[in-house]
Amino acid sequence: MIKCTCYHSAPYQPIRPLKEQLTPEQDAKIREGFASAKPMNEKPLALPESVDTSPAAPVERGPIVIETGPVTPFYTGYARIDNAITDALKGKSQELKDDVYRIIWRDFLPHNVHGMEEADRLAKIGLGVEKAQYLADQFMDDKTKASFMEAMRSIAKIGMSGTRVSDCEMEYNVKHIVQIDGNGYVHEDRSEEYLYAMETKAPKEYETYKKIKETSGETEAAFFMVRWAIKNLDLIKSCQKDYKEKQEERYEKLNKVELDQTFAGADTSSKERFLASIQEKLMDSKGLQISLFLKQISDMAKTPGNYLFGRRQEFTARA
Repeated sequence: MIKCTCYHSAPYQPIRPLKEQLTPEQDAKIREGFASAKPMNEKPLALPESVDTSPAAPVERGPIVIETGPVTPFYTGYARIDNAITDALKGKSQELKDDVYRIIWRDFLPHNVHGMEEADRLAKIGLGVEKAQYLADQFMDDKTKASFMEAMRSIAKIGMSGTRVSDCEMEYNVKHIVQIDGNGYVHEDRSEEYLYAMETKAPKEYETYKKIKETSGETEAAFFMVRWAIKNLDLIKSCQKDYKEKQEERYEKLNKVELDQTFAGADTSSKERFLASIQEKLMDSKGLQISLFLKQISDMAKTPGNYLFGRRQEFTARA
């Protein structure tokens, strides 16, 4: 059982009655003063006779509708993965884009995993893969679907390999600085290629780079790296083949990561069958927080149409 220490787990403080917070002496003094105090208005409260006191007609209240903005796209920084998703979503509805990026943010790569055991976190990633498959089957052609699902599974595997840095926070092997052009396509960061060549061909300069980064920060270290790269273009070019092989090894290693199979094989032929099948698989699972996943299923069931998440939420007051 994970012992959470984040602010979400601050102990609940029950409200103590005022009487319990006062000493007997304080209570007696208050009572003594209260008996001698005169009321501010000695005339009893009453409505003027001219006021109509007949029951008012009931007021009909309509639901309150809240519409959220579009979900921010998530980029891992790996062009092969991110650009496949960008291509698949090109020309699609904003609702579909919201659904896809919400899966990445909330199911695959959530930063805060408060209250989730590791089994819950991994199962949630597996459920996210099935959600993505449902969206692909409903809204994409076969060719687009294949590249889209390959990319989504890759991000899910990045999530599977995530590391807990505290009881409730996760870190993933994604790039925090991403180069994106005006069409939403990601370009690989050349700095990794420069650093690979520096580490391989100029280890002393690489040690200097690391010391500058440690003592003076990222910016100074980046300036040192760029100046070195300008002077050593031939060295960088000579390492390109090895660097590309290293990149391929990284993708191959990612492909070998196994995904959670709790919800694998869900029926994606329709929204009703999809929700029913994942609920059935959930009930067959042991050791998961059932309420955590039932809440997700309930939210998807409330979303109108074939999408899984809606930007419009209606709140109706209780009588």
